[in-house]
Amino acid sequence: MITTLVKNADRMMSSASALDEGIELTFVDGCSGLIPFSDLPEVSAGGGLKNLELPTPYEVVLITVKGDRSEIPWDFARHYCDPTYRPRIEAQARQARESLGGRIRDFRETAGLTQAELSSRAGIGRVTLTRIEKGEHSPRTETLTAIARALGVDVEDLILPRSRRSR
Repeated sequence: MITTLVKNADRMMSSASALDEGIELTFVDGCSGLIPFSDLPEVSAGGGLKNLELPTPYEVVLITVKGDRSEIPWDFARHYCDPTYRPRIEAQARQARESLGGRIRDFRETAGLTQAELSSRAGIGRVTLTRIEKGEHSPRTETLTAIARALGVDVEDLILPRSRRSR
């Protein structure tokens, strides 16, 4: 038997039910789990759950007794249904930070700049640049723009691998 899932089925919720202990969710790929009410302060602070909706496959909307509405996005819900989700996403984020940091370091070294020189030109701390280059820190957009400007490159050059750049 051949099974085919919808692309990105791990992002789409197919059902949501309120139980006594929390919200039970099922994803299109069959993963299911329970978000305990103790992890949803908006429900307990709102005096309890009155209703829930699944307006799109990507979010559940909670409606409290007080009438407040709050959304549960798919990625928050997913880690309650798939214990491997959070570690995988964290590993991908770490790899992306390290890749970005490596590209910044490569551009800096090609330009013949020290970390102190680049950080001074970009108007950021040297320790911040060091943490970015090591993949320990994700730069804000403003910081990334300042680094690119100081290196004389486009932000795209920093964030995209050489093989994916349009130049």
